[in-house]
Amino acid sequence: MSDLILCGPCGYAENNEKAETWCTVCEDGLCADCAKVHKSIKTTRNHRLISTEDYRQIENISVSLNCEDHEKRFELYCKTHDVAVCLGCVPTHHRTCTDVIPLEKAAANAKQSTALADLEDTLTVTIQNIEQIIADRDSASKKLEDQKKTIKNTINATRTRIMDKLADLEQKLLHELDLKHDDCKSEERKILTGLKKSERDLTCLKEQTSQLKSFASDIQLFLGTRQINEAVFKEVDTIKERIKSVQNYEINFTLNPSIMALMNESDQFGKISVRTTTTNLPFKEAKLDQAQIELRVSDMTNIKNFCLQLKNKLEVKKRVGPCG
Repeated sequence: MSDLILCGPCGYAENNEKAETWCTVCEDGLCADCAKVHKSIKTTRNHRLISTEDYRQIENISVSLNCEDHEKRFELYCKTHDVAVCLGCVPTHHRTCTDVIPLEKAAANAKQSTALADLEDTLTVTIQNIEQIIADRDSASKKLEDQKKTIKNTINATRTRIMDKLADLEQKLLHELDLKHDDCKSEERKILTGLKKSERDLTCLKEQTSQLKSFASDIQLFLGTRQINEAVFKEVDTIKERIKSVQNYEINFTLNPSIMALMNESDQFGKISVRTTTTNLPFKEAKLDQAQIELRVSDMTNIKNFCLQLKNKLEVKKRVGPCG
């Protein structure tokens, strides 16, 4: 709440009295007694008094009533320059102006003036324009947020699709690796199985040869040596036949060039760009009538202020015609 408004005249007498009214001309608070005196004095009786409650409505509205050049109160109005002036301005800046009138006369019926109506209309229309522009910009800001959300969703969805695709390719590749590995292992097992059988057979023939040597008769050893030797040569042929097809397996992996290109050549997941376009925001123009025009029109309502002046003189010569 604003500070207490005190009576100005009472304050000069060092008496703090609460003001009940406010003089808009003197710009001072008045108690009830001082307000009565204010209305009785000839120089102030026509001053406009308002309640302190009404004054608080305009307390923070700054309207300069004094001349900045001469620090005197505005008392006159120059219609030529459309400016309020003090008594010191006239001889310095408005000596040749013929339409300097009292400020009170210029401000008469200000509340009913077209200038005030035009100002109110301008403010109303301009505020409406601003509200529409703000709504448009709010909508544009929401579109930006929606665009960002859409792009983020697209990026996330693309990443998910890429990851799913890589996972699928990985599973297929690992399955292919298992199959090829199993094929190689199967071939290795076949070779090893045959060689181990030959090893067992030859070991058995060696033991038989040793036993014949130790315990058999010469005839048995003679015949057994030849029979075992035949079996040995047969087994040797089998081994040689087996090792002809023996192969070494080496499992290698080659990365798909497209995947390599994705890793080596792609240094960005994508590109974010901003396209700017100039938008034509609607702005409704209000009726702008200058105050000076309104004041000049109002001043012309009194016919006594008019003075007719002869600008041109036409001379008409009388011609005598046939019927003259």
